[in-house]
Amino acid sequence: MRSLSLALIPALLLGQNCPENKSLSSVAIELRDRIIKEPVPDARPADFLLRGKGLTGEVVAIDTRLPADLVVLIEDRGRGGLLAGAADLLVKTLIPGDRVAVLTYGVSVHKQLDFSTGTEAIRLAIEKGADGMHLQVARPFYGVAEALKLFPKPEPGRLRAILMLGDDRDAGSQIRVEQLTANLLEQRVTLELAIDPAPGRKLPRVNVLAPTVGHTAPAQRDPLVGVQPVSALALSSGGSATKFLGAEFFAALRDRLKDRLSLRYCVENKHAARLPRAELSPEGRRRYPDAEISGGESR
Repeated sequence: MRSLSLALIPALLLGQNCPENKSLSSVAIELRDRIIKEPVPDARPADFLLRGKGLTGEVVAIDTRLPADLVVLIEDRGRGGLLAGAADLLVKTLIPGDRVAVLTYGVSVHKQLDFSTGTEAIRLAIEKGADGMHLQVARPFYGVAEALKLFPKPEPGRLRAILMLGDDRDAGSQIRVEQLTANLLEQRVTLELAIDPAPGRKLPRVNVLAPTVGHTAPAQRDPLVGVQPVSALALSSGGSATKFLGAEFFAALRDRLKDRLSLRYCVENKHAARLPRAELSPEGRRRYPDAEISGGESR
């Protein structure tokens, strides 16, 4: 059985061949075999239909191997030489046009590198992602929220993703999964999560309340959301979540993005920012009779 999983990341393109009052947009998807988890090759525009307001429905072209804006988001704790190897392998997988920024998060978020194309600067910034802190509070949802602020405006023909290293729980934020998912989708960003199987924290995650302005007493805040899975955030954004086994995890996340197909289509200008729903066309269902689409609902 093959699976067509969607990462909905429309980007306005400077288009031609669209009727008057329509512009060219795109949506990035993955076409994978569900059993062997490999991309299904040779997809054609006629294999897909897109549904939504103002759409013609037809896919006019498919782009592959798009460059990307990537934010590497790393939980700030000691990991020995792991990050040095991961950084080296990641920069070797980058393609021309890729831009990478690096953030670390714990109880607060620190920018190690703004968007850069320099492989040595990227490598060094990732290596700095662990400063030997083993006793800390970690707030991954706040880390993702800060990572979102780094992205420039969407550009034609580019993907946008957060490559995150952390574990699979957040008990220290007041942001809900669905709230942050909406922000990721609005900004056309997927969360690609490499789950640390052994975070080894010696302190539980807690919510540290800020003092009320002018007083030392804790501020009054709404109750915490509670423990939430970061993997749910990754999957709901159209991204992926997997446990890593070795230093190749960042490179594997970048390689997964290379496999995504960007489907170009015509849409009325006033609806160009809306997310379409993708389906296999009758011809596509004949070519891939066991395929199915998941995560493709408009939001």
